[in-house]
Amino acid sequence: MISGWMMLNKPKGFTSNYCVNFIKKKFHIKKIGYAGTLDPLATGLLPLAIGESTKSIKYFETLEKTYFFTAIWGKETNTLDDEGEIINYSKVIPNKNDIHKIIKKFIGNIEQKPPNYSAIKINGVRAYNLARKGVEFEVKPKNVFIYNIKIINHNSSINQTSFLMKCSKGCYVRSLVRDIARELRTFGYCKEIERRRIGIFSKNVSINLDYCVKMKKKEDLKKFLLDIPDVLYHIPQIKLDDNRLELIKNGMKVSMYEELGSSNFTEYLISSSKDIFALGSIKSGYFYPKRVIKT
Repeated sequence: MISGWMMLNKPKGFTSNYCVNFIKKKFHIKKIGYAGTLDPLATGLLPLAIGESTKSIKYFETLEKTYFFTAIWGKETNTLDDEGEIINYSKVIPNKNDIHKIIKKFIGNIEQKPPNYSAIKINGVRAYNLARKGVEFEVKPKNVFIYNIKIINHNSSINQTSFLMKCSKGCYVRSLVRDIARELRTFGYCKEIERRRIGIFSKNVSINLDYCVKMKKKEDLKKFLLDIPDVLYHIPQIKLDDNRLELIKNGMKVSMYEELGSSNFTEYLISSSKDIFALGSIKSGYFYPKRVIKT
């Protein structure tokens, strides 16, 4: 069974689930998942965890993300992108200076209401399924963090502005455009969204879905897989190959006092030459395993 991470460059028009299921069926993979849903409209990095690496997804999801996106001013659709029906109009088209002033309000911790057409679950049902059926429901706002946002291009002749933004997990670009537009006393929706970077990973290390289609066998896919320690570079880690590894495999705490003293780490990764990885925490020099992964 193959195991590892792959950075897929998702094309426009496909759901994240479609891409995952395609890879799963073509290469006969039993376990596969992804970190961070991309809308069908969106393109760019879709990280796939294969095999035992799926156990490390929640640790990868904490990495910051960078998006390029384009907003259309003066209209709002029910899906907040160009695939929906226009539900609001405005003759107010903001200029570049006004936009520049307003976006400063959105840097830092903000409260954001996800779109009704999103993958969020409402009583166990995806919000987009309820929205398509015309069911009334309320999506609760959530706190997200925006590190930076800047204007890349503004074209007043076609009422659009392109931005580059770095944000935390859970930030909805479509909601951000809606909220920026309303602060500008107008309406807006997303014309395009591209996830360009997750942590240190950019599109340069990604593989196109078209290329996966052309692959003949599972071994071809292995060439593009990244190991867990490389993907979880942001988590402190150490290599361990002594008898403590057996204790960790059985879920038992072990002393790391010799290596780390009485240190404390909320998250810590132990790797070995035997392709065994353990994710857990360090408390007063002891490692407490939470996830043990054998690739």
